[in-house]
Amino acid sequence: MNIFLIHQEQLDVTAMMEDLYEKLILLNYEQSYVKQKGGKPLNRAYFVNQTNSSEQFSQFKTLVKWLFSQNDVQTTDFNKLDDPVTLSQNILNEVKNIGIDVDFPPLKLKQGFGEYVVYVLQQLASKALQKKKFQFKKAKIEQQSQTKQEEEPVQETGSVSSDSDPEVASDEEPEDVFNEQGFQKDEERMVIESNVNPQEWAKEVERASQKMKIVIKPNAGEWRQHFDATKQYSSQIKAILPEARIKLERLTDELSEILDRISKREYNINENMHDMGNEYKKKNEEVKRIELQCKNYTNAIKEMGDQYKQISEKYENVQNKLNEHGSISTDQSPVIRIKSALTKIRLEIKQMDLRIGVLSHTILQRTYHESKAMQDRDFNENGLILNDSDELTD
Repeated sequence: MNIFLIHQEQLDVTAMMEDLYEKLILLNYEQSYVKQKGGKPLNRAYFVNQTNSSEQFSQFKTLVKWLFSQNDVQTTDFNKLDDPVTLSQNILNEVKNIGIDVDFPPLKLKQGFGEYVVYVLQQLASKALQKKKFQFKKAKIEQQSQTKQEEEPVQETGSVSSDSDPEVASDEEPEDVFNEQGFQKDEERMVIESNVNPQEWAKEVERASQKMKIVIKPNAGEWRQHFDATKQYSSQIKAILPEARIKLERLTDELSEILDRISKREYNINENMHDMGNEYKKKNEEVKRIELQCKNYTNAIKEMGDQYKQISEKYENVQNKLNEHGSISTDQSPVIRIKSALTKIRLEIKQMDLRIGVLSHTILQRTYHESKAMQDRDFNENGLILNDSDELTD
């Protein structure tokens, strides 16, 4: 299944390269690219497989530059010292600016061959043809009478020979595949138009396909040929067997001797390296023990680090609380506020005492005047006199 997919992919790339080659011919690349620019002429499978990656990438770079000029894209000259990855990325950026959809990395272009390289060239060639307003014309199938069809010889490719009918060759001039955008007329590159009736061609194919089947007839003497070949091979084996047996026995003896030497050498090595092997085992066990101990120490250090982190957090909290209490205990602003409040209270008390004294004096004076007025009223009424000692006399 994988082989089938590989072949299918290669066929697709080959078809794309074939289409690219045809479009380059339509763009007259042999004149404007090969002769004028000094480019290397391509074949129909140049970018399909890997032949020389550096040469293919250089050719791809030059051809891309020429196709950019065909699309009226102004690009800087590609320097030979540029990094291929950077150059591929620049090419992809210019291709995206033209409007071609690309979704693969620049490394696909760096190799200089394959599907992605052919795809970029094919899309640039298509854009160049669109820029020149080139259009493919549809093939015209003319209906002809059956008598004329039988008189005209039919080629294997399905096209009618123009030499057999001079009138057709003279009256029907083949149309030029190039448009009026500066393309030259070339008779070898004309579009071949078939004048064959499709129905008659299908009937002819159906008739000829029956005669083209390959039928393998059984051979009655085939078993005797196999038998004779078997006898011949048997005689050849019998003739070669004695000499081959001697060589195989000699080779067996040599291999046995070599195996004996190898086993002896292995035994000597094991005997000589026994002490070193035991020492290596001890060292290996000691290394494993040290690694285990180191692992335990690492775990213990990690646990202690976690504990230290927790203790540090607790210490920071306690330190913050102590700082807050210290700032509160050393702060004298409350005492100053209390003193100022006491001073204000004392002042208010003095003012209150003064007001009380004034009010008492006012009340006493009023009471005195009222009592005096009452005495005067009583004296006028009863003839009583009130002394200064508050005693009433007649």
